[in-house]
Amino acid sequence: MKKLLSLVLACLMVVGMLAACGKQDGGEESKKPDASGNADAGKPTEIVWFIRADQPKNYDAVMAAVNEKLKADLNMTLDLRCIAPGDYNSKMQMALSGGDDWDLCFTSNWANNYANAAGKGAYLEITPEMLKEYAPDVVAAIPENLWNGIKINNKLYALMNYQVMYDQPGLYFIKAAVDEQNIDVSTLKDWDSLNAALEKLAKAYPDKYATRGGGVIQPLAFFQEETINSLMNYPWLAYDAETLKLDNMMAFEKLDGFLKSAKLWKDNNWCPADAATLKDENTLMASGQILSRYNRHKPGTEADMFNRFKQEVVCIPTGDATINTNAATSTLTAVNVNSKHPEKAIELYNYVFGNKEIANMLFFGLEGQDFEMVDGRVKRLENCWNVPQWQLGNQFNANLTVNDVDGVWEETMKGNAEAKLEPLFGFVPNRAPVETELATCEAIWNEYKDILYYGLRDHNEAIPEMMDKMQKAGLEKVTTELQSQIDEFVAAQGK
Repeated sequence: MKKLLSLVLACLMVVGMLAACGKQDGGEESKKPDASGNADAGKPTEIVWFIRADQPKNYDAVMAAVNEKLKADLNMTLDLRCIAPGDYNSKMQMALSGGDDWDLCFTSNWANNYANAAGKGAYLEITPEMLKEYAPDVVAAIPENLWNGIKINNKLYALMNYQVMYDQPGLYFIKAAVDEQNIDVSTLKDWDSLNAALEKLAKAYPDKYATRGGGVIQPLAFFQEETINSLMNYPWLAYDAETLKLDNMMAFEKLDGFLKSAKLWKDNNWCPADAATLKDENTLMASGQILSRYNRHKPGTEADMFNRFKQEVVCIPTGDATINTNAATSTLTAVNVNSKHPEKAIELYNYVFGNKEIANMLFFGLEGQDFEMVDGRVKRLENCWNVPQWQLGNQFNANLTVNDVDGVWEETMKGNAEAKLEPLFGFVPNRAPVETELATCEAIWNEYKDILYYGLRDHNEAIPEMMDKMQKAGLEKVTTELQSQIDEFVAAQGK
C-alpha cells in the first residue's frame, strides 16, 4: 500500500508540473501574478464601450486590428458595442439600471440623457485630478471654458467628444431634386418660403418625402431672429436673454410658425406617416427618399452626407451659431459608475482621442478593405466600415476624404472660437428640490412633444391642455425653484 500510495503521489506531481508548464507557455490560461499575488496581472484589460450606431461592415477585421495595437501599446482591448439608434435609449436604460459589466458609453442631451443619468448616479464623477492624470490629451485639446458647459452641480461626469462645438440649425436638400425644380435654397429664410419649396418638391416627386418631419428639428433657433434660450432644451422653461427670467409660455408664442408647418407637413403627407416613430431613416436617406432634412449646420456637411449616404446634397443655415449647454452636451462619453477599471477606461479614451493612427482606424476601418488612399485622401470602398466619428474622441484627427473641402477642420475650429456662448452657459439645474414635480412635467412634455413637433394635433388646442396638466403637476414650484437657482448662479458669476 505504501508503494502504491507513493506511485499515485508521484503521478499527481508529474501531471501538475505538466499542467503548469502548459499555462506558462503562453496559452490562453497563462497568468503571471504581480507582487501582490494578483493572478490577472499582465492580462489585457478589456474595455466595453457602447456607441449609438448600427454595427458597421467588416467589424471583426477592423476590431482585430484595433485590438492588436491596443494590446501592444496599452495592454488593453476594446469591445466596441454598436446599438442601433432606434434602440439606443431603451437599451442604455437597461444597461444603466441593470448593473451590467461595461465601461464607457455615448451620452448627450438628446440621446441617453446625460443630465438625468448623471443625476441618478449612473456615471462616475471624473475629478480634475483624474482628468489631468488619465486624460492629458483631452485636457490639452479642449478649451477650458467649454468644460463648464457639461458640469452638473459643479462636478464632471463625462468626457467631451471634440468636434464642432457650436450649435447652428440647418437644412439639407437632395441637390438633384432642387436643381431639377429650380429651387434656390439660399432664398429660404422663413417658414413660408420653406413650405413653398417643400410643396413644389412634394408635387414633383409624389413617390418621395419632401421632408423628414418636424420632430428632429431644433426649433428654438430655427428661423428665429434670436435663438430662444431655455433650460434643458425645454420650451416651457425658456428665459429672457437680458433679464434671465423664466417664462413658461414665451417660447410657444415664438414657435407658432414651426408648429403650423409641422402640421402642414403631416396633413399633406410631405413626411413619412410614421415620422414620429421612424427608427430606420438611414435607409430612406441613403436611397434618396427623403428630399430634405434638418441637420446641424457646420463646415463640410455636404461631404459628410455624401460619405455616409452617397447622396449629393446642398445645405443652408437656418439660424445663428451659438455654444449653449445643449451643444456642449450634445456628444459626450461617460464612464460607468460600476466600471471595474474606470481609470483604465479613461486612459483608453484618451489614447483614442490623442492617437491619430488608432483614431483613423476607428473612423475609416482598414486600408484596402474599407478605403484606399487617393492623393493623400481617404476614398471609401463599397460596403465599408462606417461609424459616427463624432462619438469616438477627437474628430479633428480624421484624415480628409476625397469629398472634403480644403480647410474644413480649420473652418470648424474657427467657428468654435467665434460662436457666442448662451447667457446661462454652464448652468445645470439641481433637480433634487423639485425632482418629483420636474419629473412629472417632463413626462407630460414627452407625452405632448411628438404631438406638437410632428403636427399630430392643432397646437392651439394641445398646448393649453398640456400646460394645464403641468400646472397641476407643480410647474409653478419648478419654475420658482429653478429661477432661484439661476439667480444664485448669476450672482456667483458676477453678472
